Amino acid sequence: MPLHTHPPVPSVDTAIDPEVWKPTRASDGLLDPPLRSRSASTGFIVEGGRLIGFASRPEKYAGEVFSLDSEIDYFVEQFPRVGYFDGASWRHHTFDYYVVRNPGIRTCVAIKHSSRVEKTGIRDTLKLIAEQAGKKTADEVVLMTEADFTKSQRFNAELVHEIRRHPVPEHDVHIRQIAAEIIGVVTIADVVKMSGLAANGFRATVRLVADRFFRLADADDRIDYDTRIRRC
Repeated sequence: MPLHTHPPVPSVDTAIDPEVWKPTRASDGLLDPPLRSRSASTGFIVEGGRLIGFASRPEKYAGEVFSLDSEIDYFVEQFPRVGYFDGASWRHHTFDYYVVRNPGIRTCVAIKHSSRVEKTGIRDTLKLIAEQAGKKTADEVVLMTEADFTKSQRFNAELVHEIRRHPVPEHDVHIRQIAAEIIGVVTIADVVKMSGLAANGFRATVRLVADRFFRLADADDRIDYDTRIRRC
């Protein structure tokens, strides 16, 4: 089953100011999460201009963290759908995420809340898929729970997600310009001081971390004014 490509952006009424409203690309995934559930947190987030669906809090954490990871070139939720034989019959499993990590390592990710890992038997399912699919589907098959995301990763991902909802392109351009010659490690406070934008400079710098203009010098550091960053 081919991976979905980015669908074309729908036509927009020319009377709509593109700086006020930009159309969001549809999800690249194969399935939409249920809109109603008795036991799951379902919904959508917007990252990189496209919808990303989730059916649990750990899946939401993963989508936000993956979007911020400078080593990940691409990821898509609810892909791929893989067939496997469990010894009695053929079954299918749809992975929660398909991730392509630099330099081209393809990973199928199953995400479960840690309290449900044993009762679902997901480890046995993933073992069968890995044995039967080989390298055709991915280079590796992994299981992740909320415990695989540190408190700093979750804090940073949610902070970035919130700040990116309120873009100010001229501030981002200003930060890019003043930081173009930065060599080595500086703090976010250093960049903010250089920018003269005060709190708006902090927000712009955080957006540029998300845009991979900057990256954290210490991968598990919590983003704040004292956070050390470097140019990507």
